[in-house]
Amino acid sequence: MFKSLIFTLPFLVLGQGMATAGQTIDVAATMACVNEKWNETEPEKGHKLVEYAGRCVVIPNDTKAKNYVEDCTGNYEYMPDGSWKGGGTCSVDLKAGDTISLTWEEGSHLNEYKYEYTGGTGKYKGAKGGGTYKTDELTTTLYGGRKKGNLELP
Repeated sequence: MFKSLIFTLPFLVLGQGMATAGQTIDVAATMACVNEKWNETEPEKGHKLVEYAGRCVVIPNDTKAKNYVEDCTGNYEYMPDGSWKGGGTCSVDLKAGDTISLTWEEGSHLNEYKYEYTGGTGKYKGAKGGGTYKTDELTTTLYGGRKKGNLELP
């Protein structure tokens, strides 16, 4: 019943402080996520609304890059016909004090879910880019998956 929700951020070199202006970073990674909040209501039979909050540990494919954590919130809607959609935002606080933000979109109409970087602070102010991700439900509160995409630094 619960669909996967994972939002992804890039940190191949972000966590190492080596990011430079104009750089494009490949953000391929593995993710492990937990639902911290899944408040479900049913305004009418078969139509469910969900308020979501969760956290992911992201492990970059680049073994020299540091792992990082994403904090995400969003909403899902499940329709009586079995279709569903969801969307929200994520934030990553970097150890150096900078942050990166993104939006995410999921749904039964997508083969891979989408995310888009919407900026950040410090050297990540104006960051853009994005990509896709896919997750599998391991339990009703745990998910695992992979992401791909790029982060473009201003």
